[in-house]
Amino acid sequence: MKVLRRLAAIGAVPLKNSLHLLPERESCREQLFWLAQEVEAEGGEAVVLECAGLGNVSEAEARDLFRRNRDADYAELEGEASICSARLSAQTDDEAARREARAFLRKAERRLSSLRDIDFFPSGRGDALRLVLDDLAARLDGNGPELAQPSCRISDFQGRTWVTREHPYIDRLSSFWLVRRRIDAGASIRFLAEGEAVPQGPEFASFDMAHADFTHRGELVTFEVLAQDFGIRDVAVRRLMGIVKAIDLADALLEDGGEDGGLPAEARAVKDVLDGLVKISHSDAELLERAMLLFDALAATYNTTGE
Repeated sequence: MKVLRRLAAIGAVPLKNSLHLLPERESCREQLFWLAQEVEAEGGEAVVLECAGLGNVSEAEARDLFRRNRDADYAELEGEASICSARLSAQTDDEAARREARAFLRKAERRLSSLRDIDFFPSGRGDALRLVLDDLAARLDGNGPELAQPSCRISDFQGRTWVTREHPYIDRLSSFWLVRRRIDAGASIRFLAEGEAVPQGPEFASFDMAHADFTHRGELVTFEVLAQDFGIRDVAVRRLMGIVKAIDLADALLEDGGEDGGLPAEARAVKDVLDGLVKISHSDAELLERAMLLFDALAATYNTTGE
């Protein structure tokens, strides 16, 4: 049991009953050799092997095995954070509850740091958990999102036509998803051709273009601006924030002649699906309809795993 706990602590995953796997990195190699010495010092036997291949297990399958193990750890900690947050909401003025939340947060920060150290092939769940813990810390400091007054009232934005540029991609598509699913279920959209004037009046709301009502603000992309201005902070929206921002920034780098090689695995998967939707869609309206389903599916998954 001691050996199994040590293997789990250094990030090894079981491949067979007595065979555990780590990626070929110097730090991992050292950890295994140290553990082998401990086993032998206790009278046991241990063999450390370096393999160019894993037989009938592909490299992609091995990477996925690591991701599943770490994602399960992140999900467990995120679930504990959700319980802690719910207790804090139910007992806002209870100092004992706040002390308990602070103690949990200290332990969770250490746990998250340890998990990141052994998250060899990140899926993005660690970034999502980081947001959850940041929100909890902000609430304990008196700066939580539930305490900040939104600058816009949802009731003031009913029945509007939302206007943006044609040929939408991640930020515009996800932003209108946010409008339809969290602000006005009956909202309509109008895509403007290049050079077309932006319609004015109380029946319109513009987004994600120059001088729009809602667009990039500082380091925030339009999706984040809308969520902030309307006070939308549910689990799914927080998870989508990181994905939308990562893809939007990567797209900007490509436009400038750079590369997007730093995309987290989760954002990369969403971008691949979105790129496919762009290719098979014959109009902006058709692309939007398909993208709405994509974001609905992601939100359903995130709300289930985040609660």
